Amino acid sequence: MDVLHTGHWIGKSISYIPRDTLSSIERYFKVIESGHDVSVLSEPDIDFCFFYFDKNQNNPLLLTSVKICQNLNKSLIIIHNGSVDEEILSLDIVVNSFDVDKGDISDWVEQLSKNIHYNFTSHQEVIDIHKNEPQLSNQNISKNLLEILRYIELNLSKTIKEEDIAEYCHYSVTYFSKVFHNSVGMSFRDYLTTKRITLAKQLLIDDRKSKIAFIAYQCGYKDVSYFSRIFKKKTGVSPGLFRQIH
Repeated sequence: MDVLHTGHWIGKSISYIPRDTLSSIERYFKVIESGHDVSVLSEPDIDFCFFYFDKNQNNPLLLTSVKICQNLNKSLIIIHNGSVDEEILSLDIVVNSFDVDKGDISDWVEQLSKNIHYNFTSHQEVIDIHKNEPQLSNQNISKNLLEILRYIELNLSKTIKEEDIAEYCHYSVTYFSKVFHNSVGMSFRDYLTTKRITLAKQLLIDDRKSKIAFIAYQCGYKDVSYFSRIFKKKTGVSPGLFRQIH
């Protein structure tokens, strides 16, 4: 069957999904893995994203995605192992959810495809009009913060200082740090590190001929030893070993 929809995949890697389950999803969706890049939710042509939830790894990332969806009128499809907070699953921005521990996903994903087609294709004109309405007033994530998330995404190879970003927003560093953490669900430093390590993993796999030092530099780390320590702390393995096993 032809793929009907494109679905960006945030959260836990799709590689952890059982092969049969993934095959069922790919019958209806062209899945694009986006890792921890929640900024894809701000893309104007993206109406929904899959989120693979692991409560031991990415609860802050889920909360961030929820807030962005609420602000920008986007939707999430939550795939998970085990329990998810019912308050999250009952939110209007959650189109549907599936517990992969419950077995066969084929009937669920077929119905999901029909719902996606109805909600995001048949009524596209209405959706486009709604998108043009102000979505950011009186919300938790300001327009400035969304711009900052995009800036981080596009400038990971450069030096990014929290005090510079705070100054851009006309905030003190202390206040900005509080606002960022409350809105995104993690500290500015942790978010920046997460984005850089996610990029590093992608580059280590996609650009296998590049030296580790060059990968580190592309991800904003001028000291390869420091990069290797941070990478191992976040992933459990060194950059070299990560490249070998992927």
